[in-house]
Amino acid sequence: MNTNNKVIPLRTINTIDDEASIWLVRLDNGNLSEQSRKELRIWLSADKRHQVTLKAMADIWDDMDEVLSIVDDKNPQKKVTLWPLLKPIFNPFLLAASISFLAILIWSVMPTNVQKSSYATLIGQQMDATFDDGSIIHLNTNSRIETEFSDEKRIIKLIKGEALFEVAHDPNRPFIVYAGDRLVQAVGTKFVVHLKSKNIQVTVTDGKVKMSKVALNTSLTEIKKLNSATIKADDIYITKGEKVIVGINQAPKLTHIKPENIKRELSWLNGKLIFDNEELFDVIEEINRYIDIEIVLKDPALHNIRISGRFDLGDSEALIEALELSFNIKSQRINANKILLTKKT
Repeated sequence: MNTNNKVIPLRTINTIDDEASIWLVRLDNGNLSEQSRKELRIWLSADKRHQVTLKAMADIWDDMDEVLSIVDDKNPQKKVTLWPLLKPIFNPFLLAASISFLAILIWSVMPTNVQKSSYATLIGQQMDATFDDGSIIHLNTNSRIETEFSDEKRIIKLIKGEALFEVAHDPNRPFIVYAGDRLVQAVGTKFVVHLKSKNIQVTVTDGKVKMSKVALNTSLTEIKKLNSATIKADDIYITKGEKVIVGINQAPKLTHIKPENIKRELSWLNGKLIFDNEELFDVIEEINRYIDIEIVLKDPALHNIRISGRFDLGDSEALIEALELSFNIKSQRINANKILLTKKT
């Protein structure tokens, strides 16, 4: 896995999570003293991550307005919403989060047999995490997941991006990944789920998974109630060396992948991007996932140029230099966030 300074360990903000959990419990009890409300304001202003973590936990918690309402109320018997008060505090940080906040892990206060968490990476960032059951997740650039682990099921919702899952064998607790309108279930295996704008891609590198169709925007709670052992007519099994691409409400397309191609698809784990005779349009689309600027192909005639090569993640300059030298292409920086590629005349 890439070990450069953009890889952020998940456990670095557990103390903030614990403190936010304690405050949320105290808020839920509804009897904060004036001194406690003052201490909470001090805690919120001490670190911008405090505000984000408390809000995220409150979003998970039912009735956020009720939970937070008492903090700024002079009369403990009268409840008013705190969110209008906190919103001006939160908004500037949320605007700057894409620059300054590299990763978040939020542990919510749940019943003893249920653990909910949220993991996220920004553009150019990757993240590793090991769950209590021994399963491992590798979260790729600009990705986000939510998890709910209980004694009965291990459920992960891929909200955006891409993740590789190494699943610890536990036949009594199905491991289920929910992305788009699909569930991907495994018992002990290794597979990648990539949620794209137009489709969902699942690549199995070891073992076997079952893909099922569900309704869009199904909640984790509803997924938990599903009988994942039931086999439906439109279920599809994906085994080692196979890849499925499926659009929303479309039939899955299964293909076999050569071992060397699987290695190429997972090269991001080692901080590399490897291309083998791929169209420039697809190469640029992949490169753009890892950098905070946008490379744009202005001339459609450039789209079908075939590219092969190995590049470091985020090293767009090396790619652009190679294109200029090999394919008579000119690059032009439009602004701080965009580079335009055109054919030299």
